Amino acid sequence: MKKFKRVGAFIYMPLLFMLFGYLIIYIIGAPVINFASSAVQLILLNDAPSFDTKTNDLFSTTDQAAKEKAVNEAGKIASSEMVYPVSGDQFGQVVIEKVGINEPLFYGDSEEILSLGSGQYIGSMIPGDLGTTLIGGHNRPSFGQIYYLEQGDQIVINTHYGDYTYQVTEKKVSTKSDPVINERLGDKSKRSLILYTCYPLDAIGWADDRVFVFADYVSGPIIDESI
Repeated sequence: MKKFKRVGAFIYMPLLFMLFGYLIIYIIGAPVINFASSAVQLILLNDAPSFDTKTNDLFSTTDQAAKEKAVNEAGKIASSEMVYPVSGDQFGQVVIEKVGINEPLFYGDSEEILSLGSGQYIGSMIPGDLGTTLIGGHNRPSFGQIYYLEQGDQIVINTHYGDYTYQVTEKKVSTKSDPVINERLGDKSKRSLILYTCYPLDAIGWADDRVFVFADYVSGPIIDESI
């Protein structure tokens, strides 16, 4: 009987210590594991949570007469009268006749939005506001044509509240994390536009480089924050 107890102790005691050790490791490591899982989810998340593809179309439901009426004699729109887009809204059209681009413009640049057309980064200023507007689109089927734009070419952004013209000043291929882009986004000294798409133009899936096209504001109603 004593021999049986000794054998049982040799078998069960190591198992108990092992289970106790696993329990300690789990208690200590659980916060780290949860943090890492959350970090991975944030990395994989595209810009904003998914939304219903039945987006609100501000652009097609606003006629030209209504847009012109909202602009005062000084060529300004009262901020208090503006209907600002929210994530997923189609609020305009990107038109570049030289390279055959005519893409719907949505507010937001998640993967779901970019599957529908071009998208404006929510952290940038909408056309008419003081600052930089950042708009991206997939290189296929048409937005990759921005690669062929040259200095002096015109870009038209038609929105539900006004029509804007910009003139290309620069084009470059750079990494998607180019610090110049953040610098431009923080510049509130003038109205400007940046278009971007993946590079190379035949890239499918992940691509680290981007084509950036920089353009300055030429015309279009100014959004007046004071009225």
